[in-house]
This record gives sequence, structure tokens and C-alpha cells, in this order.
Amino acid sequence: MKRKLGIALLLSMLVLAPMHAARAYVYIHNDAEYSVDLPEAPKAASIWADQEDPIPYLDNPPKYGFVGEHAWLKRADNDTGDVFSVDITFLKADRDFLLSLTKDKMIQAMKDQFMDITLDNEEEHYSAGTDTLKWATVTGFSTDQANTLHYKAAHYLSGLDSIMVIKVDYNVENQTFQKYYDTLANSIKYAGK
Repeated sequence: MKRKLGIALLLSMLVLAPMHAARAYVYIHNDAEYSVDLPEAPKAASIWADQEDPIPYLDNPPKYGFVGEHAWLKRADNDTGDVFSVDITFLKADRDFLLSLTKDKMIQAMKDQFMDITLDNEEEHYSAGTDTLKWATVTGFSTDQANTLHYKAAHYLSGLDSIMVIKVDYNVENQTFQKYYDTLANSIKYAGK
């Protein structure tokens, strides 16, 4: 009896595991050090040193070549009009810049993302690993013009030779979007080189 139950449990895990994996798209650029699970593949554009738009976050961006990638996605609920949006910026960074990243500098860079809005219940989190591996997060709530409550989060991830910034905004009343964010937040991981 125990053996049959064990085999049934194993088979159900094998059948359900691919279904769970198919629900998320793992975003990671070939040159990036962090990965994150998204509800679908984002749109993306390369960031070049000679582009017209300024390169964000870096004190002294490279003068030539490929610098990083900007990826984004918006998913809308057809019934309610609610929107779940993610904006990701990956940038190659030199060691001096990465060593200069302090808790205050990283937190302030994330707070700057919300300069034009008031965040209620704002929270800051920071952790540092070995060498230049660091993670800063700022989260909070805001209301839009329709008086809808939104959750906003900005994660700043520092690697050994790159950074990744992940910004998220969604309607907190939408349970599906809450699940998307929970998956995203719990899936961020250092993948290394």
C-alpha cells in the first residue's frame, strides 16, 4: 500500500512539475548575473553606449559598445482593466562602480524611481553578500487618479560585473497579479557567470 502511494505521489509530481514550470518565463540576459521569473516573455531593447537616451544608474557609463538591456512587460486584465507592469534594466558595470555601491546609494537610487509619487507604508530592505553582491529593495503603496491602490517595488541587484534593476507596479486588489509578483520576488536569484 505504501509503495503504491509513493509511486502515485512520484508520478503526480513528475506530471505537475512541467505544468508549474510552464507558467513562468525565466528572464536572464546572456551577460547578466541575475534571473527572474516573469508571467511571459518581455519585450527588450539593447542599451548601447552611443545611444541618444541617457544610460541610467551608472556614474560613468562606458563610451563604446554594448552596455546592457532594457526589458519590459505589461499584462492587462481584460475584465477589470488592471495592469501588471515590470521594467528591468540590466547594465554591465565596472568593479570600481560596484565597490562604490553602499546601502544608502542603492536605496536612494530606488527611492528616486518614485520621486513623482507618494509611497505609503514605504519599506526598505538591504542585504549584502560576498564581494560586490548586494540587494536593495524599496516597496510601498500608492493610489492612481481613479483612487485604485497599487503596490510598487524596486529591486536593485549588484553582481560581480553587472547590475539589474527590477521595477514592478500592479493593482493590489487583483489576486492574479499578486501571485505574479510573489513568483517574481521569490524567483530572483544570482545565476553567476
